[in-house]
Amino acid sequence: MRTLFIRTCFVLFHLFFSGAVVVNGVSAIPLGSRPSAAPLAVCVRETPLPDTLQLPSDSFIAGKENRLLASVAGAWCNAMGNPSAKDHANQKKSAAWRRLASPLVLVGTTGSGKSLLVEGLASLADHSVVHCSTANDLRRDFADELERGDPARWRNALTSKQVVAIDDLDHLPVHSGFQQELLHLIDQLDAQGGKLIVTSAQPIAHLRGWIPGLVSRFTAGLTVEISPLGCSARRELLTQLAETCRWKLSPETLNRLVSHSPSEPRELLRLANDLRRQFGDGAQLETRVLDHFLALRRKAHAPNLREIVRVVGRYYRLPLKVLTSGSRKASNVLARATVIYLARTLTAASYEQIGELLGGRDHTTIMHSHRRTENRLSQEPQLRSALDDLTRILGR
Repeated sequence: MRTLFIRTCFVLFHLFFSGAVVVNGVSAIPLGSRPSAAPLAVCVRETPLPDTLQLPSDSFIAGKENRLLASVAGAWCNAMGNPSAKDHANQKKSAAWRRLASPLVLVGTTGSGKSLLVEGLASLADHSVVHCSTANDLRRDFADELERGDPARWRNALTSKQVVAIDDLDHLPVHSGFQQELLHLIDQLDAQGGKLIVTSAQPIAHLRGWIPGLVSRFTAGLTVEISPLGCSARRELLTQLAETCRWKLSPETLNRLVSHSPSEPRELLRLANDLRRQFGDGAQLETRVLDHFLALRRKAHAPNLREIVRVVGRYYRLPLKVLTSGSRKASNVLARATVIYLARTLTAASYEQIGELLGGRDHTTIMHSHRRTENRLSQEPQLRSALDDLTRILGR
């Protein structure tokens, strides 16, 4: 039986290249934008898509929407995990190794599994040629060497590695002199044939206070955003869960469970734990019983409308009277649309109830705003990131 590792399963990744155009969640890659783009694009088209990429301890489940990232991850697995590549100096010269875009930036919210994916990829190579660290730990290591009067020692130790993996790059302090040192590290690592993998909650270009040269280095690499779990991935994960727990459920019950399951990996894991605590192992799950359980769970977890308004107001630093006013200022409209989307997603409130809370607005206005926000999600990573943050703050 396949081992279930929900926290490491990701789907619906969108590929971002420097100069790439994203239309309805599909990336159009201009092959002439940079030298390494063409080989990678060929790899994407020619590499068969596996259902599961096997990492040393976990599995990466790729849905059909995730075929681009599956090809990228598969290319890293092939280049780093080749057991015949004992000579790492020669491996750096191999065509497969040269085709790997660097820096590789994995973007995702907390709980999306980006750190675990980096660890899994890095572990494919011999530990002696890999350096894994958080961004702040790396900065502290550099500060220690600086105090000893030998900062070059820090840089040389890293550039001698085959792979450098940095977690939570967005946590670095802004206007830090370490950013300039990181820029030198990237250039020297690239010159010596090494690869850099980093994680961030946002694309590097969206972070404030970063020096332009450093932003340019990252945007010239490959940025892959971890998006919510799709239906096919949720079905696969829940099917594995049912097998692990020896649950007996009909196709109709499984369909109902999939349709009501959350798209964030961490939230899906919480649902799985709740199901196991409620029903135990070997249970017969009937659709009627499952519907009752899901309804009670939604009611117990749902925030009320005023809580949503209060949290969104704090997040955007806007008072309640602004959210309920007729102001058409862009920032106010965005905050109001966020309230509407979260209210419809996290509660059972009607359009009329939401409109009444937001200054007596007509239900058709609320409906239009909700649909517009849904359409914007696939094209605006910052909006999706804000909604993910607010959902976590609300504890759902």
